[in-house]
Amino acid sequence: MTKSKYVLYVENISSATRSSDVKREFEYAGPVYEVERDYKSRSALVEMKKASDAEYAWKKMDGISVDGRKWKIDYATKEDFKFFGWKLPEDMYTPSPSRSRSPIRSTRSDSP
Repeated sequence: MTKSKYVLYVENISSATRSSDVKREFEYAGPVYEVERDYKSRSALVEMKKASDAEYAWKKMDGISVDGRKWKIDYATKEDFKFFGWKLPEDMYTPSPSRSRSPIRSTRSDSP
């Protein structure tokens, strides 16, 4: 069961990257409650303590390269929770209704 409602989904993680490595990377944005890594799908759920930390991590870490793989980071969806066997909080923080973030990403100052 999650302790917070601020959960990010990370894709394209190298098989060499451990859960502790993922946690360490995200702790630059703020406290991390839990990281659950799935090696087969090369993905992870990262549970952050605060909304502002999750937002900062999403903005700053989406597209970073770790162990030779470029990470794709987004807010976790209902399907992500189901895949990892996590219970979806009733008041889940979801800033965007879908994985498609092109309107949001186009306004970011660090976008190409």
